Amino acid sequence: MNLLRLNKNCYPVYWEHNFLSDKEIQKILEYSSITSSVNAEIGNSNLENKKKIFDSDFHIKDTNLGYVPRERQSTIKWIKLNEETNWLYKKIIQQIHKVNQENFDYILKFVEDLQFAEYNENQKGFYSKHNDCGNKDDIENFVDVRKISFSIQLSDESEYEGGDLIFYMNGRKKIAPKSKGTIIFFKSDVVHEVKPVKTGIRYSLVSWVNGPNLK
Repeated sequence: MNLLRLNKNCYPVYWEHNFLSDKEIQKILEYSSITSSVNAEIGNSNLENKKKIFDSDFHIKDTNLGYVPRERQSTIKWIKLNEETNWLYKKIIQQIHKVNQENFDYILKFVEDLQFAEYNENQKGFYSKHNDCGNKDDIENFVDVRKISFSIQLSDESEYEGGDLIFYMNGRKKIAPKSKGTIIFFKSDVVHEVKPVKTGIRYSLVSWVNGPNLK
């Protein structure tokens, strides 16, 4: 019998250093500088969420519940596939195929639009503990579900303090590398968070790879 997957072990978190060069990252930063930004929201946005009021510490002011801690504070920009970004999508998709064959062995269908995220010290940028696929048994995940998530470090680790990307698995935590240009892949159901940025700005590029909700 010959196994199709190259690795014997499957790692829930998997990274490759130097995936993007400094020149490629600068190209992304220049493109994002002319792209409109929005405040990051959790999951599917709706009118109810947009009406919520936030205080100076970015907590939700709810007349019924009082102050509810906000789950995320960051600014995002959507980088869609076009002539200017085709090179980036092509490079990422090639890496997805490689990593999936070597490690995850999932049935995959498509990758979502790339999300450029900025976490800065002025807003105490953070993202509290969550997973990226929600409840796999939810009716919204009946056909396709997020299976692999990835994050690309666009900032040099000397440019900011805090902002660690941390994964929680089996009662243990794993801190992702902060080296510029590293791409981190992980199973979308792994709980993770981005710790508050204390000084400077942390830039990252993230997205999610979807496939049939059966394997």
